[in-house]
Amino acid sequence: MDSSAQDLPGDVPDGAAQDRADDALLADLRRVAGRVDPVPADLLFSLSVTGFGIEICRYVPEPPAGALAGVRGDEETTRATFESASLTIMVEWTAGTNGTVRLDGWLAPPSPCRIELRTVDGPQTMDTDEGGRFAAQRVTRGEVQIRVHPTTDQEADGARTVVTPSFVV
Repeated sequence: MDSSAQDLPGDVPDGAAQDRADDALLADLRRVAGRVDPVPADLLFSLSVTGFGIEICRYVPEPPAGALAGVRGDEETTRATFESASLTIMVEWTAGTNGTVRLDGWLAPPSPCRIELRTVDGPQTMDTDEGGRFAAQRVTRGEVQIRVHPTTDQEADGARTVVTPSFVV
């Protein structure tokens, strides 16, 4: 241990001296822990959100462009897929006018729900149809987050609000 930390008296009246002693002790602990039980270089860190009544989706990367066959038009269309334990959300957005996009989405399994798009201009809400489809005609380019709110009947059956990470359209 650092000798300066050992030389400090037990009752230090000066708050700054006590802070220096705490900092020195924490630095020594960090150094010892780093030698005895270092953090693995390949450690992945994740958090689990529970008790909030929501379910968090994760982004599902698209396959490489060469892996998909099909004909594309002149429109600029981008897609993203998000998955959670109970729901998959696919969204597609196409460039519009004046810095906006048209956003179309589909839920799997399909069900009637209330969709809340959190956008740079504030929230937009809409309902899905029976096939789980929803659309927003004009979404300003920028960050968007989708929240899928279950119906009252679905909530009674244990369904929770499903939330995507923010993404940029």
